Amino acid sequence: MAHKVFENEILSNKLNDILLTRVDLNNYLTIDTSMVEEAGMKKVINVYTSTGEVEELGMGEGNSGEIEVSFEPREYEAKTYQGKFAFYDEQEMKDPMIVDAGLQHSGDIMTNKWTSLAIAEMEKATLAETAEAWGFEVVVDAIAKMNMEDETGLFLLISPADKAAFRKALKDDLSYSEGFVRTGYIGSVAGVPVVVSKAVPAGKGYLATKEAVTVFVKKEAETEYQRDADKRHNAYFVRKVGIVALTNENKIVKIAIGA
Repeated sequence: MAHKVFENEILSNKLNDILLTRVDLNNYLTIDTSMVEEAGMKKVINVYTSTGEVEELGMGEGNSGEIEVSFEPREYEAKTYQGKFAFYDEQEMKDPMIVDAGLQHSGDIMTNKWTSLAIAEMEKATLAETAEAWGFEVVVDAIAKMNMEDETGLFLLISPADKAAFRKALKDDLSYSEGFVRTGYIGSVAGVPVVVSKAVPAGKGYLATKEAVTVFVKKEAETEYQRDADKRHNAYFVRKVGIVALTNENKIVKIAIGA
């Protein structure tokens, strides 16, 4: 077995925080359970984009172009993600905490996986903003690129590695409301809540609404237990089946700092 069983007095020092992020990204994604009712493991997703701008016109002038919306069909296949945690009775008798820790970490690792998939889809964004350093203008310019009349629902994800620089650069432009409580929330800029997540790479930011990325659930997360009574061997399996996809490129701007 790969497990290391430690004495209780030093065990707490060995259980490192393996979470990529403690922010529940479900708050920032669209959850679609339609695949649960559908047959098959594949789904064609229309990814929408728009082009065109509003124009300032004088008397007798007309628009030189039009605002157009198009979509690109993309086929995704649902994947099965599974983790296994196993231990012997003797290990549990020596240190009961190993079971709780193993199960907790199994769930955390599954969360990490789906969080990483979501961030990977955000990285595919076609709308982009680049700057040498964080600043109020960077956020405002990124918001402007989304051409949204109603900016309700926007959020900005940044990396912990950028948190200090972000705070120093924004200063008084970074406001905080006691009524807005969310793990990882550090304030808001131009009315947009800023959330820190370890899943975001350093020097990157994602300004988006939850419509940008969708999780299509084929099978909800489940846990299965198996036991070999003769060998006193126990195993827990955690699994989840689904698709994570960028579904609306108009609803996300990828920000690169230092580019």
